[in-house]
Amino acid sequence: MRLIHYYSKAFKIRKAAFIYGQLFLILTIGVIGCKKIESSPFELGVGVADITPPVGYWRYGYPPVKSTGIKDSLYAKALVFKQGDEQGALLICNLLGIPRDLSRIIREQVSKEAGIPFQNITVSATHTHTSPAITEEFQKFIDNEVNGILVDSDETSYFRYLINGMTKAVMDASENRKAVKMISGIGQAPGLSFNRRYLMTDGKVRFNPGRLNPKTVLPAGPVDPDVHFVLFTSEDGLSFNASLTVFASHYVRGGTEFSSDYPYYLEENLKDAFGENFVSVFGLGPCGNINTVNLKDSTIENADRKVEKMGNTLAEVVKNADIKKKMSRPDFKVLSKVIYLPLQDYSQEELLWSKEGGTSLYPESSFFEQRRKLKISVWGVQPPLEQLRLKEAIPPSFFGDPWRLPVEIHVFKLDKQTAIVTMPGELFTEFGIELKKMSPFENTMLIELANADIAYVPTIQAFQEGSYEAINSRLAPGSGERMVEEALIMLHQLSK
Repeated sequence: MRLIHYYSKAFKIRKAAFIYGQLFLILTIGVIGCKKIESSPFELGVGVADITPPVGYWRYGYPPVKSTGIKDSLYAKALVFKQGDEQGALLICNLLGIPRDLSRIIREQVSKEAGIPFQNITVSATHTHTSPAITEEFQKFIDNEVNGILVDSDETSYFRYLINGMTKAVMDASENRKAVKMISGIGQAPGLSFNRRYLMTDGKVRFNPGRLNPKTVLPAGPVDPDVHFVLFTSEDGLSFNASLTVFASHYVRGGTEFSSDYPYYLEENLKDAFGENFVSVFGLGPCGNINTVNLKDSTIENADRKVEKMGNTLAEVVKNADIKKKMSRPDFKVLSKVIYLPLQDYSQEELLWSKEGGTSLYPESSFFEQRRKLKISVWGVQPPLEQLRLKEAIPPSFFGDPWRLPVEIHVFKLDKQTAIVTMPGELFTEFGIELKKMSPFENTMLIELANADIAYVPTIQAFQEGSYEAINSRLAPGSGERMVEEALIMLHQLSK
């Protein structure tokens, strides 16, 4: 019995020694791995390509108009990040929106040529209204390419120039990566943006009810004055290479000349401070219900001066960053997730009416708005519901189930306090405010209009209130809230 007891005890000792040895090995490997990750340089590449159409090309509008000049050029600007084996790309273009097929083509080419995983690339637009109208004609171009019926003129068209330029921006960024350090911060720019939805004296909510309208009571939602930014410096910290700035407000400028609007002056001001080779990348924050017009002020400011003022104000916020206190240790990771959100439904009667016109089915909603919502677009603005069903949505799996649209969310973690989130659609500013409030990252930069053109994404409350944005939305109520919930899950996952 004693012998059995001895061997049993010896076995237990050897087993314990083996387990502790394995734990020690795992911990040792883990420590070495952590040191390896920490010692991996954080690399940034920056790429810029001109994507301005020729003068005379159609400029966005209702309906589009032929451009008469170029006030300042339109660009595709790319940031490519790499640390260890993890890499990702953010491409932002001075366009009204990003059709899903345009995003797909760019990401496929970049993934093939640069080796950046498709799911780690996001493509966004600045929603510049003084940019080309491309949505409908681009879909024709893609359909012809898929069917193999492109002609010689297609190969020399603006769309081929646009695709080549966008791809080149990311490829150049990938090829010129350098080790950098970063400064992350948030400033304030109050008084630049205004909620364009107003509660009226009759209890209804109206979109842009007009300057000094005596029937307005108060704005029907908030604004977000936060200016989020990241400054990238050389590894020695002595020179600045590039920046990413995110602010939530619509365009300022109209007219018939191409222009990148206030982001142009943002970059010009920063170049004066940091050098001519400095690149400013601007991402549009959630501003589906925000613009730059103060309806309580009768003063109509000159558009050129207003554009310059906005850009310079944002630049001053970035330049006033406390560099020493905000320098951080990068820890780069990327997450991408596709969720499937229900499209709004419509009857065949509504679809037939939207195509043929006639007496309004809904007296409170204008013919103009309902026609845009359902019918195939004739202005190259946004894909209507019928087009989304035909080209992008997933049919119901069983009777009574809604049509669903794939919606992709990206999260780029830059360090323990900084994360970039991209989503499609013109998001209401409330979503950005809520996401930042609940995010584990101090500087959470939400950029809208990424990877697909799905029009407005209002809050549930805004759907109940109605008016322009709710009428012209594509997703069912509650979709925006779901997008924020999913992004928060991803943010918390990366924060661990």
